[in-house]
Parts: sequence; structure tokens; C-alpha cells
Amino acid sequence: MKILITNDDGISAPGISCLVKLASNYGDVYVVAPHVNNSAVGHGITMRRSLKSYPGLIEGAKLALSIDGTPADCIKYATAHLKINPDLVLSGINDERNVGTDVLYSGTVSGAIEANLCGYPAIAISTTEANFDVVTKHFPKILEKLLSQTLRPDTTINVNFPGLDNPKGIKITTVGISRYDEVYVEEGEGHRLSGPILDIDQSEDTDVKSIMNGYITITPLKFKLYDDEQIVDLQTLF
Repeated sequence: MKILITNDDGISAPGISCLVKLASNYGDVYVVAPHVNNSAVGHGITMRRSLKSYPGLIEGAKLALSIDGTPADCIKYATAHLKINPDLVLSGINDERNVGTDVLYSGTVSGAIEANLCGYPAIAISTTEANFDVVTKHFPKILEKLLSQTLRPDTTINVNFPGLDNPKGIKITTVGISRYDEVYVEEGEGHRLSGPILDIDQSEDTDVKSIMNGYITITPLKFKLYDDEQIVDLQTLF
């Protein structure tokens, strides 16, 4: 099996080395990742300048390359330019969880969704407070179960791990709402967005509530922006 790995924390981040080590037990691993940290860049791509690439070295990878672009750039560059046609794309391991509406901002999740848009099945992997040990312990069994079926090329499996060393279990979840007590703190010559997450009232079946309660969450994400009901309403209107 040919596995393509990217992330948004950058090629030097400890999470990507950990993921390469895990993935190398299941196939040939190729890494194309951002040259520097690209957290919270969402699904941005680079079109108005050339991308530079830098050779790298990660133990367990047949190829390790970084580019001065986003996670979505990395997937496009790997598949269109380097002609890597993976059986599976893995994005991560992100050093913070990506649950709820944070998936819209996450470069980790966007890298995986870009793989779907290019026609490849993908899994995004994130942990809480850089707890890579819990991923090392539990992700192989999760991956093996996922690989026991045919993964769909139009769906990203978003896997998130809590900060606990011993999670309460695994929950298949919906996408919740991530809301923060947002403040801009003075930093340098400007202001930086900060603030803790708010524990708002939402279903216990959401990824947000489930990971707060100590569970590993698995959420299938599918790219669909339109509203079926509104399409019918607007067709009637017009």
C-alpha cells in the first residue's frame, strides 16, 4: 500500500514523525508537508507565486519533502507534480484536537479533504495537548479496522484523541460547535486571537462533547455545502 502523509504543523513537527513510524508498518510512506507551521490556514492554496520545495529526511519514509505552502498545496503538489498516487492519505498527527466547527479552520483536516477532492481516501488524525502516546497506543487498531473495509475516496475520517492516557472508549460522532471566549491579547506591535473554549449546550453525540468526556472520536466528513431543502424552496420560488 502506498501512503501519502501531510500535516499542518510543518515537516519538523514531532507528530508527523510519529505518524510516519506508525504508517510504515502498513505500506510505503511518502511525506509532503509544509516547510513551516501552517496551523489554522484552512483550505487555502497558493496560486500567485511559485512554490519552493526542500528535501527532507524522516525515518521510515521513502520520500520526505517540504514545500513553502499549505496542507492543501502539499496534496496537490504530491499528486499532480510528483505523481504520487496514494492508496491512502493521512494528515497529522496534529498537536491539538480538531473537533466541531474548528474543522473549517484546520489545515490538518483541509489536507485530508483536499485528498478527497483529488479522488483519494483520507484520514485526519489529531490529539489533545500533544499527547502522541495515546495515538501510538490506540491508532493502529483503529487504522486496521478502517482498512478492513473499502475506504471511500469522497469521505475524510476525522479521528481525535483526548488528553487522557486511557480514553473511556471510541465514539462515532457528529460534528459539534466549537465556540470560544474570544479575546485579542496584546503581542508585539499588534494583537493575537486567544481565549478558552466554552462548554456550550449541545448533543452528547457530537465530537466536541465526546472528546471533552474523554472518548476517542471518529467522525466521517463529506464535502457538501448546499442545502437540499433550500434548493427545493428556491426552485419553487423561481
